[in-house]
Order: sequence, then C-alpha cells, then structure tokens
Amino acid sequence: MATSDGNNPGKTSTKPFHMRRWLSIQQAVDHLSALSEDPLTSDDLASLAEDHQLDLYWYRPGQKLAYLDKPGWGTIELTQPLRLCPEHNSDWRAIVGILRQRPALPAEENDTPTLVDGDGNRLRIAFDFNNRPEPFSARWYPNYAELVVRRRDLDRLEGQLFSDEDEQSLEPELLLDVIWQLEQMAMENGANRGSAHDLNWLTHQLSDRTKLDPSLLGKVLNAAERQHATHH
Repeated sequence: MATSDGNNPGKTSTKPFHMRRWLSIQQAVDHLSALSEDPLTSDDLASLAEDHQLDLYWYRPGQKLAYLDKPGWGTIELTQPLRLCPEHNSDWRAIVGILRQRPALPAEENDTPTLVDGDGNRLRIAFDFNNRPEPFSARWYPNYAELVVRRRDLDRLEGQLFSDEDEQSLEPELLLDVIWQLEQMAMENGANRGSAHDLNWLTHQLSDRTKLDPSLLGKVLNAAERQHATHH
C-alpha cells in the first residue's frame, strides 16, 4: 500500500493511485445522482457510513504514516488510500461529520484517526518535527476532499439505494397463483384457435423459450395446480 522510508519488513508497493478504482466523495455523489431521479448529497453517503455500510478511505498523497503495533518499522509514505477504522466511535462520528460538511478537529492533543492497510496493520499519520501541525489543528483529520470510496463498494450499494421501497417480494402462494392464471390463459388461447393445449404442451413451450429443464418446469406447473385447488 505504501513505499517505505527505511528498512520496513512490511509489504510495499509502488503501484500508483488508480482513479478508476476510487472515487472522491463529490465524484461518488455525482455518480449516484446521475442514476437517481432525485439529486443525492454527501449526507446520503454519510448515512451509509454511519450505519457501517460504506467504508471510507483517507488519501493525502505524501502523508507520512507510522505503524501503531510495529514501531520498529519506521515511517512510510502514503501512496494509495487507506481505510479509516470505524471501530472507534468518536473518530467515526467525526469522520462521518466531514461528509456532512462539518470539518473535524481533534478531541485530544495530537489526536488522529486510526488507519488500516490491506494486511490489517494499524497506522496513524505522522509529521516531521518542522512540519508538525498545532495540537488541535484540523490537519490531524482528513478534510472533505481527502475522503474517497472504492468504486466497487459504491456499485455494490446501487441496488440497495435505488430499490423501490414499496416493492415487496411475491409470496410463494401468490406467485403460484399467478403461474396458474397464466396456464389458464395459455389453455384458453389454444382452445380458441381450435386445438386445446394441455399442461404437457405448455411445459415444452416454456422449456423451449427459457431453456429450463422440462421436468423442473413440470414441477412448478403442478405445484401451481395444487395451490389453486387447495385455495379455491
């Protein structure tokens, strides 16, 4: 995830930050708004992050980082976004607030959120002595422009964001009743044309159209017949 400044035994990579894999918060909002009938805002992403449905990453190119659990590894330089750890509630509330256009300030001197790399190592940002910000400076937290999301995470959430809240899955009994009604329509259509169609004919017609196993379709149609007979 990063390039080392010293003899770091951890994994390193010089692979550049790839924008097609990542979206800034504004890019994510614009992307989702283009798919939605109603404009979205970063508040919508904040709600997802608040419910731990969306991971947030910090990308500040060139930022120095230090390992929390491996102090002997020295510092590294951030070259790709790192995931912000949501386990610390106070940190996470502050980060979610950034999405709502509320810049975060450290609650304690030199306080900064925990980051996690792809190997599960925990890190925090670090500064050279001459470049060290004031204890309660906003530089210890990401700003709005430095928060990014994975494009694949956003793609995964699209169905959830834009599903019709009023849409409900059909109950099995209702679905079977609908299938039975379609059976009757097919039979009646065949009878009106002079040659009555039976269930066997309907099974093979559906099999030809759907490429499904005729025996499987036969079971579904027979279940629909039984369902109708039971309730009528």
